[in-house]
Amino acid sequence: MSGGEVSGVDLARVALRAAREQARRNGGGQKAKSKPRPVRPVGRDGREPMGLGAAIGALVTERAWELPAVGATLRDRWAVIAPDLAGHVAAVAFDPDSGQLTVCPESTAWAAKARLEQARVIEAANISAGRTVVRALRVLAPGSVPASKPADVAPAVSTGPVRTRETASRGR
Repeated sequence: MSGGEVSGVDLARVALRAAREQARRNGGGQKAKSKPRPVRPVGRDGREPMGLGAAIGALVTERAWELPAVGATLRDRWAVIAPDLAGHVAAVAFDPDSGQLTVCPESTAWAAKARLEQARVIEAANISAGRTVVRALRVLAPGSVPASKPADVAPAVSTGPVRTRETASRGR
């Protein structure tokens, strides 16, 4: 090869350099700075499919419903929350305002065990509820049960004869 000839790889480099210079002259080499696109929240218009849990959660949020079932769920799931205490200590009440779970042991020994395991029981109850709802555990005296609320009392059943159209008063 003579000193003035360009071939092979050198020819490719020369061609690439010439193409880059041509692009710079035409303005193609500069990267245009684009404005950042505004982030818009995805809005559901009711037509997209969603899971059952998300649908129920959206319904609760839209209608501002309260979920009072947490206390009932804690009492129902007591055997799962504290399996070693469940046969001897009963979960009797839950106050959602104060976050206090009330339990009633059958003896002083079980009351002491419930007090010793208080932190573990609170943690397990919150895991079971899915969020922090229990902040304190109240251990009642053995064998005592708090007074039931009037809503918990079953309505009185009439023991008299059944009234029918024929036996009812005519109202005169």
